[in-house]
Amino acid sequence: MFDPSYAASLAARLAEKPRFTGTPGERRGAEIISGELKAAGYDVRREGFRVETYRVVEARLESLNPSFKVPCSPVGFSGETGEEGVEGDLVYIEGADPALLPSQSGWIGLSSVRPGKEEWRELVGKASGLVIAESNACRLPSHVSIPYEWREKYGSLPAVYVSYSDAYRLLGSKRVRLVLRQEYRRSLAFNIVAEKRGYKYPDEVILVTAHYDSVRGVRGAIDNAGGAAFAVALARALAQGEFKRTLRVALFSGEELGLRGSQAYVKKHRDELGEIKLVVNLDVHGDAIGRNASVVTGPKELRNYVESKAKIAGLNLQVSENVMSSDGTSFAQEDIPALNFYRSCGTGVYMHTIRDNGRFISEQGYALIGPFVEALLRELLDAEKLPFKREVPSDLKKKVDEYFSRWRV
Repeated sequence: MFDPSYAASLAARLAEKPRFTGTPGERRGAEIISGELKAAGYDVRREGFRVETYRVVEARLESLNPSFKVPCSPVGFSGETGEEGVEGDLVYIEGADPALLPSQSGWIGLSSVRPGKEEWRELVGKASGLVIAESNACRLPSHVSIPYEWREKYGSLPAVYVSYSDAYRLLGSKRVRLVLRQEYRRSLAFNIVAEKRGYKYPDEVILVTAHYDSVRGVRGAIDNAGGAAFAVALARALAQGEFKRTLRVALFSGEELGLRGSQAYVKKHRDELGEIKLVVNLDVHGDAIGRNASVVTGPKELRNYVESKAKIAGLNLQVSENVMSSDGTSFAQEDIPALNFYRSCGTGVYMHTIRDNGRFISEQGYALIGPFVEALLRELLDAEKLPFKREVPSDLKKKVDEYFSRWRV
């Protein structure tokens, strides 16, 4: 049986330290997860993959006229200024709107949103730096990155995040100096895989996934120590007994750098992807107060099936057909249906900031969704025939392709 208290305890344990890809914190997380899966009786393997990562050396932002310092968080892979930094007139550019961009170069932009790929490409070479305002006044500056391919393809645009209030204060600044130094390296990261073979249809796999990495310097409690603990708790609950189909559990690293772990898994196991009939992906979980939701990237029969099961269970599950920015989408790209579960919660506003620290992780966050997903998995693993097609409809597949095109070069 699924144990909410175990899930919450494991989430809190994972969230004691940041787990940025390629760091000792990630290794610690992998050790904890591997140990728990082995204790539940699984044979566990680690699959290494190489991934581009970064290390921040220095990040500083100051207004020169008037004079004041501004706390900031660097955007990974965005670029570098050298020790002396860059200085320029501060120009408010909203969402990189062409009407607001100066004709000359050398200025530093203040943006209301992180620009997309096309806007980023347009800014490189024109702006000397970029300051991005948080869109929510309650957030501290985000610890995030852009795809490393943008810098390699388009060039350097050193960028930092600032809080909404500091961005508002900067509107009165005429000139600023930005210092951003970071180093890039190719690191070894690990996916963790465990499996329980089915006795009747062993070549039909239900894959349960979650990512266990966090963004740089953030403990990543709900995103996604909570989801990783959820996956392990499900594996633990399903360890005893036999099922007709194979249960596979995969914990990915590198999700926060652009689904790198799940992309590496898909590439490594391409010849075996036909075995996977469904991916159940768990991302953002464990908050005490919230609502449970699901994003179905698959056939309408799958949505109908999940909704009907939720009604029978008395769970007000919010279900939509869409694409989620999470590891399930790496499989949807290969026409494998993805059923994503997440928890819409009060601390969601803290994701990717140092405030996602586990303070509100509780067994209450798993009390409904945990047993529900367990029952769903038990039924699917033991069904003589799955109640949905193994496909991603064309309209959703188009959205999946658009999702990846937004960051690929």
